Amino acid sequence: MPAQKAPAPFAAGDIAPRFTLQRADGGRFDNHDDVIAGKPMLLAFAPNREAPVAAAALAAKPDLARLDATLCVIVRQDDGAGGPDVAIDADGRLTQHCAGGPEGVALIGRNGHAATLAHGGDAGAVANALAALQALSAGGEPRPGERQAPVLLVPDVFSRADCERLIGVYNMDGNVFVEPGHGVQNRTTDYKMRIPEYGRKDRIDHWVVNPATMGLINDRLQRRLFPEIRKAFHYRITKHERYRIGCYEGERGGELHGHRDNTEPNVAHRRFACSINLNAEDFEGGALTFPEFGDQQFSPGTGEALVFSSSILHEPLHVTSGRRLVLLAFLFGDS
Repeated sequence: MPAQKAPAPFAAGDIAPRFTLQRADGGRFDNHDDVIAGKPMLLAFAPNREAPVAAAALAAKPDLARLDATLCVIVRQDDGAGGPDVAIDADGRLTQHCAGGPEGVALIGRNGHAATLAHGGDAGAVANALAALQALSAGGEPRPGERQAPVLLVPDVFSRADCERLIGVYNMDGNVFVEPGHGVQNRTTDYKMRIPEYGRKDRIDHWVVNPATMGLINDRLQRRLFPEIRKAFHYRITKHERYRIGCYEGERGGELHGHRDNTEPNVAHRRFACSINLNAEDFEGGALTFPEFGDQQFSPGTGEALVFSSSILHEPLHVTSGRRLVLLAFLFGDS
């Protein structure tokens, strides 16, 4: 019987695992509870509540309350002191997964993804997490809702290092061009293709074949994006077309209007399109619009995923300066 694959180490950008622990006051702490979900959460992992990282987290409770954040100090042993902010991880599995050892701090954002992580028992990690929480909370005043396209935005699907690696792949690998068409399935190495949709002249796609690059992209999307698509749209992604790294640069040319991604028979299987900017700071323009739903322009940050139905009319606008590099994925499942 093959050995069970060890879970990937918890990293910034990952979705926090769902857990339910017994609290020191006898209650239960469920990080998906309606009272807790949708708020930032500071998780402090320590052997006991007297450890520096645990004590610092408990002392920070007033600051966390001011920022409308939840605190949970997760210890291995209950010392009988009670309290609603302390929970017991008796077998240590959650602590090991999230902290990578017996002590650490994890700041979980409103969307349930890890915003910052610190391994080890340095009490300064709590102060750093509070500073990060303050930054996340800045400008977070409620504002009226607006009409917009039914799109999903998920930040930090790719880290900065991930984005730099994929940009390097585009620049250094697969510099063999093939004729435009719907992919070349029999190629064993990366390649490039001009994408002249409606006469555009500014787009060249790099098709990812290299197993290591494929593995990186699959890992990040499966851990950080696909669960969010299932939660938001009640659809399970199990398949994808060959990933591409798109480049938009220079004069656009062609007809100035949008397109849909699943109108031809050979692409009718597509359910969702995913676009992840790799270098949002290096270009101007290049926003996505969805004309059927208004005139809003969507410009995701570096590493942030924009997901939308393949049936929606959309248009990538002209890049007015610089070069836009973007990971493109067409996603579907068994239905």
